[in-house]
Amino acid sequence: MKLFLLLFLSSFSIGSATTDNWTNLHRHPKNITGVSTKCQNDTETWLKSLEILKIVSLECLISKKCSKTELKLLEENFYALEQLDAFGKFPSTGIFEIPLLFDGSYQECQRISGKKYDTNYCYVVLVPGKDSKKCHVDKNGDSTPTTIFWRSAVCMSNNCNQQEISNIFNQISDIPFTACGAHCSSFPVQKTPFFWIFSIFLAVIILIALVATFVDFLLDSFGETKKERHLALRIFLTFSFWTNAEIILSVKEQKPGFIKCLDCIRFLSMLWVVSGHTMGGIGFPDVLLPVTSFNKHLWNHLILNAFFSVDTFFLLSGIVVAYLFFKNPLKKAQITSPITWILFYVHRYLRLTPPLMIFIGFYIAYSEYIQGPTAAAGLNSITYAVNGCKKTWWRNLLYINNFGDSTQACYGITWYLAVDTQLYLIAPIILIALWFSFLFGFLTVVAGCAGSIITVYILYAQYHLPADQFGKGNLLDFGKMIYQKPWIRCTPYLVGLLVGYGLANFGKRRIRLNWYLAIIGWLIALGIAIACLFSTNDYDKGAVWTDFEKATYYNFSRFLWSIAVSWVIVANHMGWGGPINNFMSHPIWQPLGRLSYCAYIVHFFLIPFYENLDVSPMHYYSTFQIWIYYAVPITIIAYIFAFFWSCLFEISTLKLEKMLIEAILGAGHQRASGKIDDVAKVEKLEKEEEEKSENVETKL
Repeated sequence: MKLFLLLFLSSFSIGSATTDNWTNLHRHPKNITGVSTKCQNDTETWLKSLEILKIVSLECLISKKCSKTELKLLEENFYALEQLDAFGKFPSTGIFEIPLLFDGSYQECQRISGKKYDTNYCYVVLVPGKDSKKCHVDKNGDSTPTTIFWRSAVCMSNNCNQQEISNIFNQISDIPFTACGAHCSSFPVQKTPFFWIFSIFLAVIILIALVATFVDFLLDSFGETKKERHLALRIFLTFSFWTNAEIILSVKEQKPGFIKCLDCIRFLSMLWVVSGHTMGGIGFPDVLLPVTSFNKHLWNHLILNAFFSVDTFFLLSGIVVAYLFFKNPLKKAQITSPITWILFYVHRYLRLTPPLMIFIGFYIAYSEYIQGPTAAAGLNSITYAVNGCKKTWWRNLLYINNFGDSTQACYGITWYLAVDTQLYLIAPIILIALWFSFLFGFLTVVAGCAGSIITVYILYAQYHLPADQFGKGNLLDFGKMIYQKPWIRCTPYLVGLLVGYGLANFGKRRIRLNWYLAIIGWLIALGIAIACLFSTNDYDKGAVWTDFEKATYYNFSRFLWSIAVSWVIVANHMGWGGPINNFMSHPIWQPLGRLSYCAYIVHFFLIPFYENLDVSPMHYYSTFQIWIYYAVPITIIAYIFAFFWSCLFEISTLKLEKMLIEAILGAGHQRASGKIDDVAKVEKLEKEEEEKSENVETKL
């Protein structure tokens, strides 16, 4: 079979002008220069084997018969042809789709590894022409192209590093391109002291959790109550999967007054976030034409405008903060007590920081081991992200990572947590104003929204920013000045504070709304959401908008989106949702809602992990294909990962914090956070509330 293939390919190569790689590689320089001895020897061995194959196969074709010696030579050197066959083909098929990546066969390259030497599947970065000046060498010694470039797969000896592979390509290839560098699907990662320290820490935590789970199971089986346990044992058992999993996975009907639909909204928004981030993978496409037409399809705006999912999370955050603050109103002495606000901030910091910072450590320690064809085709960009994280992780610890140089930001998606925390810092201004007077609080919110809106108009007028991240304008300035700044993103959060206040104070009153008014409300909310999602359709196709029009869209699309989502929450909570409320308030959403924070943290790490399970980079041909094959599985994996991460570092931290506060202030001095483990806390508050008042029904 191999002989047949060899003879066929040899005969085809003689008569085809498209296989110059095969017919010309034997005319290589006698000595490969600028590489290590091992790399040179392996490369020379490969090229020599190709030459042997060419000569022997031609003799067999001419004589129409192969001797045993020739057959043995063909058998021994056939690996060289397989190695060459694993290269990307130029030109590739689909030439009119403007290919930017000439893919080869990762599988074939892996299969022949070890026959003569270990092989490595890489992508060389190619610029047109034989001009090395088009390659810029940075301070790390890496070559980067300074003009338009392509990527082509090669299969080379593993003894050659990435720079040596590009040197070899430039010496032996006759195609009119210059290799500016190479990025391999497998490369050595230096194990730093931090790697070992973190690995030991993680192993110890997992061991503690396993032992604690076993002990907790035994104690539970023998019927020992928690009150009978010693303090040291209680601290140890905070890491138990047995009870932590029960907290996360508990599904039960909530009492009246609990905002039941929030868990569903959290999960759907999380799926939307993952879909948007996953679709970002096509920003480095294998073919250009399908991607350039992506924003011209109307329904693709469901992904293009996935940014509204972030505004939904800001809205939910504001609602939860205000709802829990006013659900169990504080007395004036508590409002004026510094302890109240110290605990307000300390609880937030302790609730968010341990799961986040430990995962950032996980990311720094292990993300460079995410290797494969997709990572290599993406120029192994995760390595640069990790290097940035090593320098600026402390900004995440202080929640100021949305300021400064965004190219050096650590774990990009955490800008949201920074903005949310910064908005949380100023939330007491609104909360105290609302506590004294609704009118005073309302005017404070209006002033904050007005200031944000005016700021956006000024920035658009001065810097001519785009309306979204796909239109004409300075996208870098858009990210730095608009997208990640709290004074711009505050509008949904402020709206959420008002909605949370209203639900806490009036949510118990079951106001009956005539069915036709409820339908009108739902239709208006749906119309607003559709307008926000699809009104940029013409703009993204190339229509010219003035700076005023772009600023108006950016300002009021987020504000109106918050109003639409607020209607969904209020309508469901007040009983105006009908079957929609039955779906969104189903108890099945509760575990997914509790895991949303950890799922958000881990999902960005899992996107490249999942993509590199494939033997070739992502190829885009439809939005639904990317969504169903990538976004949905990644979301599922993220929630599975989040379950274990939450058990280890989130719930255990909350338990330890509760014990600490009780030890300092005495039992009963903690307030609910509304994030995780709030089911029991909010139920307790609701029970107290129910004892004070009865439901009031008002009919409109």
